[in-house]
Amino acid sequence: DVVLPCAATSTVTAASGQMMEVGEKVYSPPTPGGKTELHVVTMPLELVNGFSAVIVKPPQDLRSAESRRTVGKTLQVIEGRFPDGIPKLDPIEDMNIKDGGFRELVSRVGSLEARLMAHTLHKHPKKLREVYPLFQRKLAITAEVSVLKKSLRQASGMVFRSELKGMKRVLRRLGYTNQDDVVQLKGRAACEIDSGDELVIAELLFDGVFNPLTPEVCAALLSCFVFDEKTETEASRLPEPLQGPLQSLREKARRVATVQSESKLTVDVEEYVEKFKLGLMDIVHRWCLGEKFVDIITKPPTQIFEGSVIRAMRRLEELVVQMASVCKVIGNPTLEAKFTQA
Repeated sequence: DVVLPCAATSTVTAASGQMMEVGEKVYSPPTPGGKTELHVVTMPLELVNGFSAVIVKPPQDLRSAESRRTVGKTLQVIEGRFPDGIPKLDPIEDMNIKDGGFRELVSRVGSLEARLMAHTLHKHPKKLREVYPLFQRKLAITAEVSVLKKSLRQASGMVFRSELKGMKRVLRRLGYTNQDDVVQLKGRAACEIDSGDELVIAELLFDGVFNPLTPEVCAALLSCFVFDEKTETEASRLPEPLQGPLQSLREKARRVATVQSESKLTVDVEEYVEKFKLGLMDIVHRWCLGEKFVDIITKPPTQIFEGSVIRAMRRLEELVVQMASVCKVIGNPTLEAKFTQA
């Protein structure tokens, strides 16, 4: 219970001469310049801003108006003695609290109060009343955004799990893993390849497409996995030794894309097949046969820049080295020697 200054209640004088209150006994804050009365009011502890270091000994009974007026006069005298404000009770110095954690909290409170007092809006309460609702709205929107992001992460996780199941189905159907998801020899071979589409390359390798090919044709076929520029080169214009391997590549790519689509993965079959560009096949084939680079670029003139050819050749070299390593893993020394020669 605390003694608070409240707005004066309406009273009338009874026949006995006593002052009697009119209407319900409702306490409200005093109006500026209006009459005030002290009343004992019960209020929750969180509404208490602080405790005074000055101790006032009130009368034992504050139910009478006279005793409350006496307390009010005492408070007026105390306020007059402290024009800068009544000092508050210091929990460390006055109450001798020595707990380190408490001292840290008091220090943080003091720092935050200093920042609050130094804020521009503290000196402009009217503007504060205008912008505070906007700040509350910002907090509400921020909380809503946080909830939506969490929902998005959960939804993304569900999509990822669905894609993961689809990928596992693809690996099982193509023979990279067994029904227990144990990696097979074909899967171990695919793991050795990271410079091209490992699924299509493994399909070509295990279906024996490279077996009858010369090292030069093997290198030319692998160039489709490292070259990604669009050219106007048509398959019908390629030398005859390259047309059959290219057709086999497209068949394997179509099969892999079809299995992915049937396994509920998002893939466009035709787009997947067309991503293997044939623009470098003839250049690589002629280079491996020993032609000079200048003749390859100029006779006939090529649409590909020399720098693009060199960059693709370097990537192709890395892929061919990986293919030789794959053949060693699967125990095929003949193909290993062929790719090493390539």
